[in-house]
Amino acid sequence: MFFLEKALVFVEEVGMDRFENIWNFLQINVKSGTVLKNWTSYSGCLGDSMTITKIGRNYIEFEAPKAKHIQHVPKEDFEKVWRVWTDYKTQKVKRYELRDMTRFSKYIISLLHWYEEESLNGEI
Repeated sequence: MFFLEKALVFVEEVGMDRFENIWNFLQINVKSGTVLKNWTSYSGCLGDSMTITKIGRNYIEFEAPKAKHIQHVPKEDFEKVWRVWTDYKTQKVKRYELRDMTRFSKYIISLLHWYEEESLNGEI
């Protein structure tokens, strides 16, 4: 049991370090004015888009055509989604479960997908 507990702590720490690396990368490389396609693991691109309007130390702001106000998405919400990101992409975690974690799931999913696509294409 002791070994299992240590292993789980290690996995959590590695996951957190990985998230911090991604968050730092986003802070440095995503620019205000970046346009993202709305994406889900089940349907792919849905046709509408969103624009990043501001990148703060602990948040990212988005403007979406159907939203009445700028969406201020806290870093903590990104981290919650990141913890289950792999399971979401393989549809082990459903979209509604992410929506229950954060009301900003649409924006977070789309930006994490953008990050991965840009990484694979060598754009970043």
